Amino acid sequence: MSEPKPWQVVLAGIAALACCTLTIFTIFAVPFSFKTMEQGKYAVKLNWMTQTLEDPVYTETGVKFVGLGNWLVEFPSSYQTMYFVNDKRGLQAEPEGIDKLFWPMIKGPIRARSADGLEMSVSMSFQWQLDSSNLVGLYEILGDDLYKDEFVRFAKGAVIHACSFFAAEEYFRSRQNITNKMMTIVAETFQKPEMGLAIQIKGLQLREVDLPDEYDMEIAETQEQMQELYVAHAEREQLIIKKEAEVSVAEERVKEQVANAEAIAEQIRLQNLATIKQLMLIQRKQAVANADLLSQFVNDSQPFDRLFDLMQIKALEGHDAAAMTISM
Repeated sequence: MSEPKPWQVVLAGIAALACCTLTIFTIFAVPFSFKTMEQGKYAVKLNWMTQTLEDPVYTETGVKFVGLGNWLVEFPSSYQTMYFVNDKRGLQAEPEGIDKLFWPMIKGPIRARSADGLEMSVSMSFQWQLDSSNLVGLYEILGDDLYKDEFVRFAKGAVIHACSFFAAEEYFRSRQNITNKMMTIVAETFQKPEMGLAIQIKGLQLREVDLPDEYDMEIAETQEQMQELYVAHAEREQLIIKKEAEVSVAEERVKEQVANAEAIAEQIRLQNLATIKQLMLIQRKQAVANADLLSQFVNDSQPFDRLFDLMQIKALEGHDAAAMTISM
């Protein structure tokens, strides 16, 4: 077997080096071509050459192949909370052990004006969630690190707009209506797909409305007077109810007395009818008896003398002889 020529040796060395290099490159490149996606996140692949996001949007956790040099741009998939509060006790803007992606946005109260022009400080919070179908558009406009600052600006504008619909006094007696209005305007502000904005708003809490001290004092005095008025109205209603109850009892008592009187009157009427009927019967019988008696003396020259003599005889016959003072 002839010895290889020098150029063949060189070519073989180059081939071996290339193969070794390719093997080493593969060993190091393959692990860097896979990225792990954690729970509670959306992710989109970013092409390092074009610096653009590429579909699809990953919504399931696990290991994703993105290719060498590419990486995943991550967004929170769960509901996040944005706070505008003065009292930050219990809230941590950068909690330890929590991914920065999930840090809450905590800002100071929003300065706004009521419908009657009174300046006030509004503390509120709301929950929001990104729409996975709109992440590419959101990234193209605001990137993956500026969108939260823009969300703060959008929320402030929406709350200031909502506050302008209500007079200052309504913030003490119509908080639910104001909260509903804020919720509607904030939801509309964050739902503009044509501008690359599609954020779901789940809930909004109106925590505190701070008005100028002078107005607070006037409101407190007004509320005290209103409370007195409410008490007076309540006492009046209570008295009306009491009197109505007394009237009702009196009416029932009158009805009972009328019913008793009608019953007594009916009883007397029935008794009178019975008495009259009895008397009429007796008189009829007496008249018939007298008629029979008179018929016996109708042809006598002195009928009445004969009648009286007969009556005396009947009276003596019907009397007890022992009770007579003169014996016959």
